[in-house]
Amino acid sequence: MTLSIDTRDFRALGAAMHRLPSDLKAKAFRSAVNHTGKKARTQVARLAAKYSGLPYRFTRDAAKMSLAGDGIEIRLRSKWVRLIELAPSQNSKGVSIRGRGTTRSAFIAYSNRSKDFAVMSRKGKSRTPVRELYAANPAHAMGADRHGEFERLAQSIMDRDFAARLLHEVDRRLTRLSGR
Repeated sequence: MTLSIDTRDFRALGAAMHRLPSDLKAKAFRSAVNHTGKKARTQVARLAAKYSGLPYRFTRDAAKMSLAGDGIEIRLRSKWVRLIELAPSQNSKGVSIRGRGTTRSAFIAYSNRSKDFAVMSRKGKSRTPVRELYAANPAHAMGADRHGEFERLAQSIMDRDFAARLLHEVDRRLTRLSGR
């Protein structure tokens, strides 16, 4: 089986892109990179939520995208998620959290440290000291990159969507110029 690719269209497209004004190309390129980078950021944040076992709302705001010199950098910075944010309920055995099960011997009480209610657990048999309990940190899922899975996901989105988005941005800018 032999496959052949007709490159005449690519050459014509390359020549047409070369003839465009440089400021138009730069703006279209930047818009295309921003758009596809945001799509990649969303998917990376969703994957981190899946691996950390947390709802997407905790990773959505933690994921940031920035344009580096030769590419896009996606960072996931987050704090430990307090168990109280996962809407727990206290029962006779401990604290129950939907989708996570029951944390035995835990209780919900006001914490002077966080100035809010918290899921607490005793450190020993005595009444004090107590410590606050936390869920997973979503950034740790990305830090333990699971054999480059996050990077492969972002790269596949960029490879799949960038060319089409660049053509869309160039077309949009040319339409604006001709419409004036």
